[in-house]
Amino acid sequence: MRKLSLIAAIAVALATFVGGYAFAEETNRPVPPNMIGLILTPTGFDGKIYEPGLVNIGSSGYLDDWGNRLLLIQRSGFQIKEQFISNDPDHPNDHEDHRCIVGPKRQPMTLDVRLLFALPDYKKPEGKEAILRMGLLGNPEKADEKRFGTRVLMLDASTVYFQQVQQQVRGKIRDVCIHYADIEAVYKAIEQDGTGHGFTDEIKTAVGTVLAENHSPLFLVGAVASNVKPDPSVVQATASAQAAETLVVAMKKIDDFIKEDKTGTRAYIYKMMALQAMTAKTGEKGGSNTFFMTDIGAPNVAPVPVR
Repeated sequence: MRKLSLIAAIAVALATFVGGYAFAEETNRPVPPNMIGLILTPTGFDGKIYEPGLVNIGSSGYLDDWGNRLLLIQRSGFQIKEQFISNDPDHPNDHEDHRCIVGPKRQPMTLDVRLLFALPDYKKPEGKEAILRMGLLGNPEKADEKRFGTRVLMLDASTVYFQQVQQQVRGKIRDVCIHYADIEAVYKAIEQDGTGHGFTDEIKTAVGTVLAENHSPLFLVGAVASNVKPDPSVVQATASAQAAETLVVAMKKIDDFIKEDKTGTRAYIYKMMALQAMTAKTGEKGGSNTFFMTDIGAPNVAPVPVR
């Protein structure tokens, strides 16, 4: 009889201890002004969105760190910078060429694209659904216990972008670049930004398409392309082509000028100047050449005295 009484007493004491622990535990957790909260139960999210203030997440029982958890998500927007460069200084071991390819000649082009995202309006049904989906897609980390207490997780909304749509977004931006004829056409398209037909406008449309196709909870606010630079080889080729065009124009002007002189004096002087230039060029290299020219006979004109 005494054993039963002792066991009953121990059971009551244990129940009192456990109940007292659960009752004494602080179950309120803060939701900061710039965040919203979701409560994650052992069976999933409870389907509610908690605005800034204190939220009761319930007791954890006698097992440490067991029970509901509060997931905090930032309310403000965030910016992503997608770089298409070669030899990224932030990743010294990455030696791959990540530049965009432009046109049928496959000209490499350096490009930075800044994407500004915002969270949907959680007060609307579709916005609330998107926020709950974000809780499932994101990769939360344990929050600072000194600031938020135990059983609190923090979700950086940008992790949803990186895990869900980053690779598709980069692929779409590359598709935008490749359909331009050349880098010069890209520069002309940049001048049309804001009209709905510019280079940045096309990138924004492409990124929005990726978000829609993947049912992403993120909302694209804007896109800005910058640091658009062709490869030095492309610049050199363009400069050489322009120089060649200028040379052709100059040669035509010289040819027309010589042909205007029916006496042949201009042609004779031009040939002598050309011969002198070739001789000087050979002398610069320390060489010696003999030139045979059969059509440089002097016209019937008086020689010009040298002063």
